[in-house]
Amino acid sequence: MRLKHLEASLSSLQREFPSPKIQLEQYPTSPHLAACVVQMAIDHDDLGPGRTCLDLGCGTGMLMIAAAMVDTDLVLGVDCDDEAMVVAMENVLRVEQKESVEILQAKVRTRPIEGSSAGSSLKPSSSKNFKGKRGGGGRGRSGRSTGGRGSQPAQLTKAILIHGSEDGIPLKDNCVDTVLTNPPFGTKSDNAGIDLQFLRTATRLARRSVYSFHKRSTRTFLLKTIQKDWGFDDAKVVAEMAFDVPNMYKFHTQKSKDIEVDLIRIVVEQDGPVVATGDRNNNIAL
Repeated sequence: MRLKHLEASLSSLQREFPSPKIQLEQYPTSPHLAACVVQMAIDHDDLGPGRTCLDLGCGTGMLMIAAAMVDTDLVLGVDCDDEAMVVAMENVLRVEQKESVEILQAKVRTRPIEGSSAGSSLKPSSSKNFKGKRGGGGRGRSGRSTGGRGSQPAQLTKAILIHGSEDGIPLKDNCVDTVLTNPPFGTKSDNAGIDLQFLRTATRLARRSVYSFHKRSTRTFLLKTIQKDWGFDDAKVVAEMAFDVPNMYKFHTQKSKDIEVDLIRIVVEQDGPVVATGDRNNNIAL
């Protein structure tokens, strides 16, 4: 499917959140942005036939549906917001992708630090499968506002990271080929560091590659962390984009605002592609 056709198909879906939650930093992902990310992943042989994919913080489903529409074998969406997941499933049904998409309710969490607002409210949450039913969870396009990594002490941000399966997502390591994520920016005090945790969890779940959006102002910090601290040498900015933030919350004073973002690609496994074969239940290790 060509980029313009994919974007046109995504334009027919509901991308807005029914009742956006600022604590989750929810903002809708545009059809153009979703289509561009998926096209980039196709160009790197990370999506499409023979691949499996996970959209971490799927919100209303724009990225995961775009991945499904290019014939990715199986796409799993993970989110924690019930209302967003209802919309996501309705979108899945609207484009007749029910057979290739599943949704799981779970919430990415960081490590609580005593006396720190950055971790105090980020507690473990329950998880449950959400397949074609009303209910579910989600982040959604969590996180677009102003602010940046420069305002967060790097040591505190790294201290709250969870590097293993206790990150709130009940899935095995390396369970899918590719993870797409459009995480919260972590600009709210209760969410400080959550953008980095989304990225760390994504690298745990992927066995091939990760695509993740981040504010351009955090580029140096993120790439250094990914390459030096986590050991993923092949991590780079593959696209510079503008994320359109509409007027959604009381503190917004402009009709809309473009936020400069980087699309970062991380190669998790460099020994060649993992091709999904056989029964779909063998393709994703739940």
